Amino acid sequence: MAESLKIKVCGMREPQNIADLLSLDIDYLGFIFYEKSPRHINSSDISHLPNFGEVKKVGVFVNHSIEFVLEKIHHFGLDLVQLHGEESVIFCRELQKIIHANKRSEQIKIIKVFSVGSAFDFDQLAPYKSVVDYFLFDTKGKNLGGNGVTFDWELLKNYDNAIPFFLSGGIDMEHIPQIKALRHLNIHALDINSKFELSAGLKDVAKIERFVANLG
Repeated sequence: MAESLKIKVCGMREPQNIADLLSLDIDYLGFIFYEKSPRHINSSDISHLPNFGEVKKVGVFVNHSIEFVLEKIHHFGLDLVQLHGEESVIFCRELQKIIHANKRSEQIKIIKVFSVGSAFDFDQLAPYKSVVDYFLFDTKGKNLGGNGVTFDWELLKNYDNAIPFFLSGGIDMEHIPQIKALRHLNIHALDINSKFELSAGLKDVAKIERFVANLG
């Protein structure tokens, strides 16, 4: 790959935990607005968040309305929108159109999540390529907000790599050798979450620091 892998830490909620992570070499912090998630962040949490500097804020949404997404973009100053539900091409196109029409938000990027299982058909991504900036490949499971396990990364050989993607789903320290073997793919960033937690929404900063250092 031409660039080094970026790191996204998702499911953030605790202000001091966030501040501690901002001292590390990470690129994105994810905030889940899905009410059924144990890592759901609410308005009172948002009001106490620190200055993010160069780290970009990602809002995670699951089958929310465009109005709800736009509200969170405005109030939270999101840099990216991650659509983790069953959002259609039409939905993504309309959201993209609104974002690009606003001078204050035109730089916001859209990530569309797809849950990958053994029978996943990568051809279904084709209509989305013109309406999103990134894909995110997660593990297919019962939980819409993530399932904490990896999928068979051999399946990625069926992807044409036309759009850069975030790799997600149960990534842990032990996966570093496998990740390094995937560097030929168009992976923009690694999305880490539950395997680096002390409890839901509270990350083990020291473990993340080791992960980043060993990833090289």
